[in-house]
Amino acid sequence: LVDNIGNYVTRDSLIQQCWQGDDYIDENTLFVNISRLRKKLSSIGLDNFITTKKNVGYRIENANL
Repeated sequence: LVDNIGNYVTRDSLIQQCWQGDDYIDENTLFVNISRLRKKLSSIGLDNFITTKKNVGYRIENANL
């Protein structure tokens, strides 16, 4: 996501980048990890840092890293 700030990244692309290998990874695994990441970001004041667009993917909204 950081490499593509402002652009949506597909779920499939994130799964391939994060879990490289031949093992099957359920989309729910990605959802759970994004939720955990959002919670941690929110705890440091970065609410809505990662946005979701249904049937498209995820993106980082705020480029102030």
